[in-house]
Amino acid sequence: MSLKIATSTELQMIYPAFVMHKHWEMPPGYNDRLFALAAEDAAANRIQNAGDGRNIGDQTNHLGHLRHNFLMDRRDPAIAVLAQMVAAAVREYLQLAYGYEHAGDIQMMSDTFWQRRSSRENVGINAHTHMQTDIVCTYYPRVVLDADCPETSLHRGAVRFYDPANVGKRLWPCNNPDAYVGGWYAVEPKAGSMIVFEGHVPHDSTYFKGEERMCIPVLCSLTLPNSHCKAGLAEILAHQATGDPHGV
Repeated sequence: MSLKIATSTELQMIYPAFVMHKHWEMPPGYNDRLFALAAEDAAANRIQNAGDGRNIGDQTNHLGHLRHNFLMDRRDPAIAVLAQMVAAAVREYLQLAYGYEHAGDIQMMSDTFWQRRSSRENVGINAHTHMQTDIVCTYYPRVVLDADCPETSLHRGAVRFYDPANVGKRLWPCNNPDAYVGGWYAVEPKAGSMIVFEGHVPHDSTYFKGEERMCIPVLCSLTLPNSHCKAGLAEILAHQATGDPHGV
């Protein structure tokens, strides 16, 4: 005897994470000019004084740097173009991932990371997040690998993204082309690559067998109608002392 039982099924993807790899075919000379500006910026913002309050990290490795904003500290048409590229990529990411057309402003801050084999800096970057950043856009104006560099992500400076839920690889096969469940998701950047992702996603980058690489991460925060409207204590107290002409 067979039973006929009516059923209904709903499947919902929850808490997704997205990675967008965009490649820009820039005019001749653009990446070289941006690289030169970024190299000057990276050298100028290495940590010199252990007591400097602007220090991010320390002097024990090449990742330590001063808090600054490359996009504002230097003036050049190449930097203006980079900022516009980032804005376009953020809006494209939001449209592709969420179906959202962002019309508001995008606040940006950028560091520069120049990694050179001559200074033993081609060892990769340790795993980290950018928890206070909505979206990260990292642009690579220069990536120089050796001609005999192995065709493996562990030798080519791949950016690896990890499951924010810390679940990692499932043991059963995944045949859904829209889902990725591997131990990590790797993207190999090339000159002209821009990798876009949300700041909470853990990521690192591997060793690369090559002379040098420049990456310019741009940390982006969206200006939204429902963005937090925080005020400092001094501002609040000054406001309360003078009173609000529209209030009581």
